[in-house]
Amino acid sequence: MACSKNTLAFCFFFSLLFLSSSAQTNCSDFQFDGKSYYSCSDLHNLNSFIHWNYDVASSTVDIAFRKSLNDENGRWVAWAINPTSTGMIGSQAFVALQHFDGTLEAYTSPIDTYGTTLVKGDLSFRVHNVSAQNIKGQVIIFAKFELPMNGSNIVNHVWQEGPLQDDATPESHDMSGDNLRSFGTLDFHSGKTVAITTHDNVKQNSRYKIKIAHGIINGVSWGMMMPLGVILARLRYLPLQEYPALWFNLHIYCQSIAYFLGVAGGGLGFYLGRQSSSVKQHISHRYIGGALLGLATLQVLAHRLRPSKEHKYRVYWNIYHWCTGYGTIIMGILNCFKGFQMMDVGIWKNAYIAFLASLAFVAAALEVLRCYLNANKGITTTPAGVSTNVGIEDKA
Repeated sequence: MACSKNTLAFCFFFSLLFLSSSAQTNCSDFQFDGKSYYSCSDLHNLNSFIHWNYDVASSTVDIAFRKSLNDENGRWVAWAINPTSTGMIGSQAFVALQHFDGTLEAYTSPIDTYGTTLVKGDLSFRVHNVSAQNIKGQVIIFAKFELPMNGSNIVNHVWQEGPLQDDATPESHDMSGDNLRSFGTLDFHSGKTVAITTHDNVKQNSRYKIKIAHGIINGVSWGMMMPLGVILARLRYLPLQEYPALWFNLHIYCQSIAYFLGVAGGGLGFYLGRQSSSVKQHISHRYIGGALLGLATLQVLAHRLRPSKEHKYRVYWNIYHWCTGYGTIIMGILNCFKGFQMMDVGIWKNAYIAFLASLAFVAAALEVLRCYLNANKGITTTPAGVSTNVGIEDKA
């Protein structure tokens, strides 16, 4: 009897081990229609699995990425490999859209911005075919491609899911939980998958927050406060006899604050550049940012070196001040649009265009006022009703 009990206990324990092992390798239990894959892996996050056949001789991979959506229509899923880094930027994605009517659409999409809407495009390596099916509530992306020519069968890969806007455009995925842990490395030869560690996740999230801070600070400083400072300088055309230096103080304070904020934002940008995995990524944005900092510094020095109005070199200083000032404004606005393009944030780009249009309208109104005052020789009336001659020249 004791032997029988021991045998039953052993069988029960062995069954638990077997069931546990089966649960851990349940990717191999899935049956495809007319296809078979020799290797598979449970991706552990977002209830996703990857199946593949790897041809060593031709360095090609035939994959099937599957994600359980059941009856969740109006969703997208994607699996991608990143030949250059471990994050999202630079990923080469295979995408499937499950429309509201249940139909599927599959295509490829290179990802070069955080605000991507997964626009269709060619990948950086050769792809032979891409398709999608829904089998028993599982959306499956099928693809065959050649591995990037880096001499390795180990790739960085990411996978995601999210909603569709208007049944056509992928919206951003959730920014919490498993959506921020769905990336790692995959060895097509050995079948080994390695998830990114918590430390790496924290590092990726920290870098993203630094990018957001960099964009906000530089957008406010170079993109908004610098051109606003120019408009404030044009307030000198207003007949403000009681506050003759108001325009000058507002102009100086606005652009000084903009400069120091810009230096802080530029420092964040240089830090991100040093941490980047690809020195060629966004290189024009970096060069413009560096030139912008240099030009703005010359503009600040111009204020400290300003000669008196009667000095014989004042005319040369005016030219210097005008060139560095408007050069800073133009480069700042240009780099803001570069940043919008990189982050793919159309709504903020449109809001910024509206802001610039408002400044242009105010500048035009002040120019009309200047012409009117010039035509009337600057004659205005004091609060006491006494007519006086008020010039519109620089009072500083």
